[in-house]
Amino acid sequence: MTPRELRTAGIAIAFALTPMLTGCRLLQNALLFHPQPLMAPVPAPPSGWRVEPLALERPGEVTVRGWLVVPPTAPVRAVAYFGGNAEEVSWLVAHADRFGGRAVALVNYRGFGGSRGKPAEEALVGDAIALFDALSARPDVRGGVAAMGRRLGTGIAVRLAAQRPVDRVVLVSPYDSIEAVGAHYFPAALVHAVNADRYDAKSHAPALRIPMLAIVAGSDEVIPVERSRSLHDAWGGPKRWVEVPRAGHNDLQEHAPFWREIGAFLAEP
Repeated sequence: MTPRELRTAGIAIAFALTPMLTGCRLLQNALLFHPQPLMAPVPAPPSGWRVEPLALERPGEVTVRGWLVVPPTAPVRAVAYFGGNAEEVSWLVAHADRFGGRAVALVNYRGFGGSRGKPAEEALVGDAIALFDALSARPDVRGGVAAMGRRLGTGIAVRLAAQRPVDRVVLVSPYDSIEAVGAHYFPAALVHAVNADRYDAKSHAPALRIPMLAIVAGSDEVIPVERSRSLHDAWGGPKRWVEVPRAGHNDLQEHAPFWREIGAFLAEP
């Protein structure tokens, strides 16, 4: 079959399967999330920094767990980090001094590391809001809380910014919606049928007036650059676009602009 015939067949199959697949969270999560166990041992924080465990009790007897890494001088501003769909976030404990001098909150998604429960968009957004509220109530956090998302976590960071007064947002390998990314590879009707959650960041972007930094891998083989650009262009506030031409989806953090741009942006008044 030619590529066109294959696509036509795929669309026909998608429409035939739509009634049984619509809202199929089990299938969606099997495709979207790849839970990782807790790294052992958890890395040591930078010299002079302290790390303390975080545990957020959530409805349904679910506990999500992570760490807060605090610099020697406090009180300070903070940043809440939301990772990718296959990322156990404890590795960043060792890099906490690269986030513009802010305290760094790292909480694993449900089903990742020591966190319990199963991931779903509204549950993860609720966890993010609970984390923001917990940080804002701490005496050693003053002056603002930023949100930073990577890959899947960019959609969660945007949703948090739409519901809480974060002071700025860092988006690494962002997307406008999961459906739009999926439609780059599969028939759109099939993607729509399988997705129980939309992660539609673009619909919230125009109303957000806070500063945003987008860091994009120019050779990203998973999230097309045009999907990142679509969200960036829709952002309603000050925004900065940093594209690293030779970086790929998984090695962006190994390129010098990654940490340099993040640190400078989060350190701005």
